[in-house]
Amino acid sequence: MTKPHADIDRIITLFGRSDVMKGIPLKAQEELAGSAVIKRYEKNDVLSQAEEPCESFVLVEEGMIRVSRYSPLGKRLTYLLAGPGEPINLVGPFTGEARANVAEAAAASTVVSIERKDFIRFAFAYPQLIVNIIDILGQALDSSNSRILDMQEKKVVQRLKRVLHRLSEKFGPLLNFTAVEIADLASTTTESALRVLSDLRQKGIIEKSRGQIHIIKPEALIDPESEELWI
Repeated sequence: MTKPHADIDRIITLFGRSDVMKGIPLKAQEELAGSAVIKRYEKNDVLSQAEEPCESFVLVEEGMIRVSRYSPLGKRLTYLLAGPGEPINLVGPFTGEARANVAEAAAASTVVSIERKDFIRFAFAYPQLIVNIIDILGQALDSSNSRILDMQEKKVVQRLKRVLHRLSEKFGPLLNFTAVEIADLASTTTESALRVLSDLRQKGIIEKSRGQIHIIKPEALIDPESEELWI
């Protein structure tokens, strides 16, 4: 079945804005787009459960996909909020093995999905893609280690300001996040997050309404002692 031309154009446009495809010839991207499919998910839909084998490589076109791990007691650790142009899985498409990650739509989203066999064939035909993925994984690992150190050394207010600043850089000044979600990203309790958010609001750094945080003074969130956060 031939893919609609409009879909091909959408997929190629997405490839062009993704770091995963940097340095890959346009003709090769067009060929890969022919084997990709566009899927839509509503908010809170699950794209993949923990311990499911990986069957495809997924790139976000619109919206936001949250990738997390859950403890046996239900505590969630979010380590990636993938926005447009970002992949949600980088290891699974190569190994096919199940991992402990859960991928959920944090907002109504569309993604481009490529079957694992097609992705692997393409990756080994164009090794630059593998180099790009290693670079992204390196950033993720560095940031993960930094977050662990932050939990040991940084106060809650420092961690939370760092998270807010990174989110505003990535998604813009109007953030559709609740205090629960911000607390999750900053590895703190909801009560602590609410106290810090209230303080930031009183100082005029943010404005807050139900389910939204508006960053008014992003420069006030910068901590010169902290590395850039990768989320």
